[in-house]
Amino acid sequence: MSDDAVDKATRQTARTEQSDVRGQDVGLVRQETVVLLADLVESVRLMREHEASSVQRWADFVRTVIGEILPRHRGTLVKSLGDGLLARFETVPDSAAAAAEMHQTLAAQNVGMPEDRHFHLRAGINAAMAWSDGIDIYGTGVNLAARLATLAGPGETIASASAHEQLAAGLANLARPGETIGSAAARDELTHGVDALCEDLGDCILKHFDKPVRAYRVGPASPRPTIPGRRDYGVAMQPTIAVIPFSARSDAPALLDVGNLIADSVIWRLSKSGNLKVISRLSTAVFRGRANDTGQVSVHLGATYVLSGAYVVDGNRIMVTTELSEARNNQVVWTERLAGEVSDLLRPESELADRIARAVHFAVFDVEVEHILTQPLPTLESYSLLLGSIKLMHRSSKDEFLQTQHILDELINRHSRIAAPRAWLGNWYILRVTRGWSEDRTREAMEALNATHAALDRDPSDALALATEGFVYCHLLKDLDTARKRCNEAVESNPSHALGWLYLGTVNAFKGEGDAAVDATRRAMELSPLDPQRYYFESLGATALLSAQHYADAERLARSSLTLNRMHPSTWRVLTISLVCQDRMEEARAALAKLRELEPTLTVEGYLARMPNAQLEIGRHWARCLALAGLPTGNGNGLRH
Repeated sequence: MSDDAVDKATRQTARTEQSDVRGQDVGLVRQETVVLLADLVESVRLMREHEASSVQRWADFVRTVIGEILPRHRGTLVKSLGDGLLARFETVPDSAAAAAEMHQTLAAQNVGMPEDRHFHLRAGINAAMAWSDGIDIYGTGVNLAARLATLAGPGETIASASAHEQLAAGLANLARPGETIGSAAARDELTHGVDALCEDLGDCILKHFDKPVRAYRVGPASPRPTIPGRRDYGVAMQPTIAVIPFSARSDAPALLDVGNLIADSVIWRLSKSGNLKVISRLSTAVFRGRANDTGQVSVHLGATYVLSGAYVVDGNRIMVTTELSEARNNQVVWTERLAGEVSDLLRPESELADRIARAVHFAVFDVEVEHILTQPLPTLESYSLLLGSIKLMHRSSKDEFLQTQHILDELINRHSRIAAPRAWLGNWYILRVTRGWSEDRTREAMEALNATHAALDRDPSDALALATEGFVYCHLLKDLDTARKRCNEAVESNPSHALGWLYLGTVNAFKGEGDAAVDATRRAMELSPLDPQRYYFESLGATALLSAQHYADAERLARSSLTLNRMHPSTWRVLTISLVCQDRMEEARAALAKLRELEPTLTVEGYLARMPNAQLEIGRHWARCLALAGLPTGNGNGLRH
C-alpha cells in the first residue's frame, strides 16, 4: 500500500470517528480486532517492467491466501488492495503464523526466478479496537498496522506493542525466507509454538502519529531490514551512575574539598562493581551545586542514576545527607542521613563511604527489580533485565525465581551474540536444583550445559560462562575434576572475575582442600565487595572455612550471611555443621530446626544424594554432623559416627 493510500485511509478513519452516533446510523460496530496488512514490495516497478506476469502471479497468490492460508489460521480477507491485502484474525498468533506462511509461499515461488522478479511482502500486525460494517474495517488501529508495514524489510513482519503482548511467549519455529512450509504437523507447530523470535525495535516515529510507537519484528530479520533492530547494538548491560561532588551547608571555603572527598571515595567503591558504569568526577564536577537538575545531568553525561548530597561539619564530626535519583523519571529512589568522622574519609577503607556505596548499589538493584515486576519486559532497558534477573534469581519466592527464566529469554532474544545472558541462564538451572525446586538433575544439567555451550560459542573466553559450566559439573554432575578445570580456565581468562574465584573456592572446599578454598573465596569477596548477592558469597565462603576446619570463622560468616538472607538452606547447613564441630549441640539443634523449616523432607541420605563430595571423607563427615544434630537418616540406613 502506498503512502497516499495510507493517508487516504487515515482521512477516512477520521471522518468515521467524528461521531459515534453517525457510526451507529450506518450500522458500524466497534470491537477488538487483530489486523494484518501485507504489502507487495516494489509493486510499482514489478508492474511496470513485468506487468502481465506480475498481475497473474499476484492473482494466483491472492487465491492461495484466500483458499488455503487464511482458513488454516482462522483469518478472513477484508479486501485486496491491488498490491496488498488486509485481513482480520481471531488472535495475534494466528495472524503472525499466517504472515509467516505468506512469506514462505512467495519464497518458494521465487525459487528459480531472476532476482529482479522476486515477490516479497512486508507485513504489519496490530491488535486494537476497530470499526466494522460487516464488509470493511476502519480506524486508527488499521492505520497503525499499515504504518508498521512500512517499517518492514522484504519478507518481514512488524507488530505493535499490543500485538506483541498477546503473542505471550511467541510463535515457535517461524521459518526463514526460502524455507518451505512443510507438513500439516509443521504448520500446526508454527501456529501454536511458544518460542518465537520477537525482536524489540524500540520506539519508532510513524507518519501521522504524534508519539513514538513501540515496534517488534516477529520472525527473522530480512537480509535487507529497514530497521536493524536493537539486538547486538552493543547496548550497555550496566546502568550508568554519576556521583556529583557533595555540597557544603556552609560557605566556608575550607569545607569545599570534603564534598570532593566524599564523591571520590564513593566513586572508587562503586567502580569496583561489575554491575555499574561510573562516570569520572572530572566530568561530574561541573554539576556541583546543580544536583537538582537531574535531567541536565542525564542529557550531558548519559547517566541513568544521579547520586548527590550535602554535608555539615562540626569539628571532626560530619553529617551527610545522600540522595539517589533515577534520571529517566527524575524521581528520588533512595535517601539517607549518615553520621561519621571527617578523618574516616581519609582512610582507604572509609566506613562512611562504604556505607553510602553499598546502600546505593543495593538501591539500584531494588529499583530495577521493581521495574521488572511492574512493567512489560519489552519496554525495559537491557540493563534493567540483567540486574533484575540477577537479583530475582536469589529471591526466596519460587514464583519470582521462575520468572527469571523469561527475563533471561528476553535478553537472549535481544542480544543474540552476547554470552552473559546465556551464562546466567546456566546459573538459573543450577539454582533450581540446589534450591530444591527440581529433582531432575540430569535434565537440568543438560539444559545448563546447553546454555553455557551457547555462551562459549559466542565468546570462548567468557569467564562467567566458564565458571558456570564448572559449577554445573560440580553441583549437578558431581565431576569435581572437570569442575575445577573449568573454574581455573575462568580465572585464567579473567583474574578479576569474582564469581570464577567463588566457584573455584567452593569446588576446592568440596574436594577437602580447605586452605585453597579459603584463599579463593576470600579473593572473590575482595573482588566484589558490593555484590548484591553478598549473602551467597558469604555462604560459600563459610563452606570453604568449614572445609579448612576453621569452625568458629565458618560460624561467623554463616551468621553474617543469614542476616542478609535467612531463607537459604545451604547456609543453615553450614551453620549446623560448624556448631556440631565446636561441640555446641543445643545451638546446632536449633540451627537444624531452622533448616528443616525450609526443607522439611531433608534426610541424611537426601543430603548425600545431592552433595558433590558424598563419596569423599569430608562429605561423609558433614553428613555425620547433621545426623548428630538430629537430621533423620532416611530409609533406616544410618551413618557410622
